[in-house]
Amino acid sequence: RMESCTHVFQISGIKLEIWFLYLSVNPLYLNLCMYISQVYKHCTTHLITPQVLPSEKFLAACAAGKWVVTPNYVLESMKNGSWLPEGPYEVAIFTSPSAAFYPVRQWREKVAKGRITGAFQGWKVLLMVQDDTLSVEKSNLINFPVINR
Repeated sequence: RMESCTHVFQISGIKLEIWFLYLSVNPLYLNLCMYISQVYKHCTTHLITPQVLPSEKFLAACAAGKWVVTPNYVLESMKNGSWLPEGPYEVAIFTSPSAAFYPVRQWREKVAKGRITGAFQGWKVLLMVQDDTLSVEKSNLINFPVINR
């Protein structure tokens, strides 16, 4: 059944009970599939979240160049009877009532255009560890092939 879906969703930052309540009051005319999981699934096409979050699913979706949209994307599409364009529903950080920053859009567009090929490509990382018991984990990170020394 997942193979026939054009939109495969995961949710983050929304209580599952509330999400199912939203879906139950709207007719489900669209071909919608959803993974119920605490862990990000690579075949997800859209992450539904009310805001920018510091979660594994959110960061993974961003790194993979997936759409990260608010719940209104699904609800408004259901009312419309067909999938609406995602752009107006992408999550944003509002810096003032009239100004917004779209970090997810910038990352998604770079992945889509092939300007980057992997998650966090080109980043330089400073790892500061105060606890000596983390020496094994620290050496594993330092020897990780993506990190430049």
